[in-house]
Amino acid sequence: MSNPAIRPASAAGYRLRAATAADGETIAALLHEAFAPYDGELAPRPGALSETGPGIAAALVEGAGSVAEAEGLLVGSVLWHSEGDSFYLGRLAVRPGWQRRGIARALVGSAMAVAQAARVRRVTLNVRIRLPDNIAMFESLGFTRSEARAHPGFDHPTYYVMVRSVD
Repeated sequence: MSNPAIRPASAAGYRLRAATAADGETIAALLHEAFAPYDGELAPRPGALSETGPGIAAALVEGAGSVAEAEGLLVGSVLWHSEGDSFYLGRLAVRPGWQRRGIARALVGSAMAVAQAARVRRVTLNVRIRLPDNIAMFESLGFTRSEARAHPGFDHPTYYVMVRSVD
């Protein structure tokens, strides 16, 4: 799955580009750094903390992704894959110290542009109920909560499935 709609430059001090399997180790390290504050705070433990370089590389072979680079450093990433007539968006992360600069929005925007070019009908993602700032960000990007679900072994909802139609 290619990323023809990703724009290579940004005026905000970072550059977006298509993620490649060669980025697997770097993306896994970014995920571990970005999700470390949630370790011990969220139950179950975030799956992003268990990602490996080979696992991310395999996900990129099966799907696609975008990364943000600045100052020679990978500062953000997002992955997606097809699910029928939809894309599933996951593993959105921005390096601490680079957050709140519009990088997450730009990464989601790159995924939405690819989804539009691929003519998929919608993009879905999961977000933890205990992360209201993340929920609010996705809602500001046009995603709506479609249902609450529980992780395996939990008797109460732990995350929302959020959906956005592709324009």
